[in-house]
Amino acid sequence: MKLQLYPEDILLEYAEKAFANSIDAAVVKHAQYLNRLPRMIEFSEEFAERWQALVKSAVKRFVADTFKLRPFLFDVEGYTKRFTSADEYFWNSCEFSFSQRGAERLYELLMREFIEEEPMFLVATPDDGLILSICTSNFGRYSFPWLCRNRANWLTQALFVAWQQVVIDRISWQYLLDNPAEVALPLREYLIERCADLIIACSGHMRHLDPSTPSGQLVDVVNDLREDGVPLKVSFNQHDFSGKVTTVRRFIASAEKAFAYWSGEGSVGLDDEKFIRGAVQQYRFAEEVREFEQLVSDYLEGRGMEGAIYESIIQNQNSNRSST
Repeated sequence: MKLQLYPEDILLEYAEKAFANSIDAAVVKHAQYLNRLPRMIEFSEEFAERWQALVKSAVKRFVADTFKLRPFLFDVEGYTKRFTSADEYFWNSCEFSFSQRGAERLYELLMREFIEEEPMFLVATPDDGLILSICTSNFGRYSFPWLCRNRANWLTQALFVAWQQVVIDRISWQYLLDNPAEVALPLREYLIERCADLIIACSGHMRHLDPSTPSGQLVDVVNDLREDGVPLKVSFNQHDFSGKVTTVRRFIASAEKAFAYWSGEGSVGLDDEKFIRGAVQQYRFAEEVREFEQLVSDYLEGRGMEGAIYESIIQNQNSNRSST
């Protein structure tokens, strides 16, 4: 019995399963014959249409699952309006650019057992990078300087903000706060929400620190207080307490500067600055910052008390030695 294998069909099957369950669970029907496939794939003229239909449907599903019916701000003829993923205007606000490079990279993942080189992930468009991130459940391969330099649309950027794990001393999406003029209006309010989430996570970390140790304990904090949002996981890899606080304060300064720009000279329409100021209040950014600073103060006070107690114990021990 002769079996005919079509690489394009196997790749599409692999992509469909990877979108649904990630590549770790994406087992194709004829997996035992993958070693018979060519190491590089050549696409037919018909493939592009099938690929575009698959990835567009998968990405729309992923957007709906990520943001559900969360409203985003849009500038409509100078006035600010809200739309969700259930509205046509939401999808018309950005154009996805999926190329066959994404398919090539996914084929390299499919054939990774038989190819020595790592997939060339950066040889792709930002939207190709998005589908590869969805399939691999890894959003850390693409930095925001790279995304912005390659003109990623606001929704692609928002998905990376939502799903990237944050390491406190290298917050990838802080690049957007440091370059606020490059941030599209729909993304601005979401960044305000995410900034507040990050400060909440930092406060959660502060509550876990032990004042009796020089650097405190290292913990990862997952902020999942918003039922309709993606949990934010923050890793605190700095051992030095003052370094952690300095890093968070630097982030806060960047955020406050961006918020001021968006509600001032960087406003887009006639009234969006009111929505930006309202978002800062809604997500309690200033209150969360004050809570963080109070926890820093409490920690330092605890450290001071620990030091005083330790010094008192040493003095008592020395006094006892002298009396004997």
